[in-house]
Amino acid sequence: MENSEKNFLRRFTDKLFGGLDISWMMLIIYAMGTAILTALFLIIPGLENTSFERMGVYPEAWIFFAVIIMANCKKPLESALKTFVFFLISQPLIYLFQVPFSWMGWELFKFYFFWFKVTLCTFPGAFIGWFITKRNWLSVLILLPVIAFLLFTTYQCAIICITAFPRLLLATLFCILQVVLYVYAFFPWYKRKKAE
Repeated sequence: MENSEKNFLRRFTDKLFGGLDISWMMLIIYAMGTAILTALFLIIPGLENTSFERMGVYPEAWIFFAVIIMANCKKPLESALKTFVFFLISQPLIYLFQVPFSWMGWELFKFYFFWFKVTLCTFPGAFIGWFITKRNWLSVLILLPVIAFLLFTTYQCAIICITAFPRLLLATLFCILQVVLYVYAFFPWYKRKKAE
């Protein structure tokens, strides 16, 4: 990779994972924006069984959103609170926005129970997850289960993509991109190279 490409990637990851000012107001806007976008993906009939619909059903996109929040907080408690509030706002809103368009109406909220449990887990998860910002071997230990999950999801999506191309191609690429970004941004060798 050429120096200009490396510098661009370094600037991009530095900005995305530590260079954003996510105030409480920005967090609320971020939560509402992701909820509206996800609800649209779930409402539009042409997006059924696509990578876009996966955003509202499976956690890989939400892992990415949570990592962005965690990496842009200054303390573990701030990370835990902001990630929890982000999920507490975004997840119910996704269902609320779908109610008028769904044949299930308010019964749609019975599917929220899974995301409610996920929301509760974000508080301790984001508290621990904040330590990825240290870019040391603890970062690797924290990220390994996330990377394993993303690689498994990549495998599942790739199998579907191969058998029914191009179905889930974007989901496959998105998971691969997340793994590459996390390794580049948070693994210890990146910290050493940054100091050079």
